[in-house]
Amino acid sequence: MHNIELFLKVAKESAVLGGFVLKEFYKREDNTVMEKGDKDIYSLADKLSEERIREHIQKYLPDHRVVGEEDGGLGDGEYVWYIDPLDGTKNYVAGFPIFGTSVGLLYKGFPVVGAVYTPLFDSLYWAVAGGGAFKNGKRIEVKQKNQLKECYVSYGYPSRAKRSLDSYWSIFKEIFDKVGAMRRPGAAAVDLCLLAEGVFDGLLEFELNPWDVVAGALVAKEAGALVSLTKGFSMATDVYAGNHLCYPFIESIVKLNLEEFNELTL
Repeated sequence: MHNIELFLKVAKESAVLGGFVLKEFYKREDNTVMEKGDKDIYSLADKLSEERIREHIQKYLPDHRVVGEEDGGLGDGEYVWYIDPLDGTKNYVAGFPIFGTSVGLLYKGFPVVGAVYTPLFDSLYWAVAGGGAFKNGKRIEVKQKNQLKECYVSYGYPSRAKRSLDSYWSIFKEIFDKVGAMRRPGAAAVDLCLLAEGVFDGLLEFELNPWDVVAGALVAKEAGALVSLTKGFSMATDVYAGNHLCYPFIESIVKLNLEEFNELTL
């Protein structure tokens, strides 16, 4: 039996607790940066934030699975938490302030609660399936626009892309030609929340992992955005989303340029 109030409480508290770690280590010289692979880094702050988030979830919900970006985990239960302890690691290491924590819960493969916290702005976004989206307690909604040239679109692609970059250039070129502006903040969960509150009107980001998108996708959907993932909540999924004007425009271009789809529309 769902205990949505408890799930949401844990999600919000966990995101903030992880965010406190990020704030504590931001721009500190002892925040050791390490390599996981080519162009793939993590920091001491990533590790400590994930530990804090995991401990809090497991304290209240010990029978739930937890999967994190740094320490992994098994995603084969009915209730599975996906956590990104530092969404936007490269931004964080560089001193660019767009980063945060992301904590989301899937029940049988669908998001039920999610929270994203941006510590330098002290902004906590959260959503419950069917219950709307909020920022610091105030309800948020996507903006509706009348013309594509008025729309702002967020985009992102991985530093170690598995696809040919030509397909991405084609997509970005077609979208750039029609919309008012494109921006690349570099933190997928945060970008989805910025879409939710109307900063952006559309979004497309490629080759993501579940911890990047579970919480943010739910926040965006509950704020009124249309949201699709090309491979559902699995590894190397793509997400595209937007208001009622931007979403079908982005969808048509993505589907013309990408071949494989096991699409999940929220």
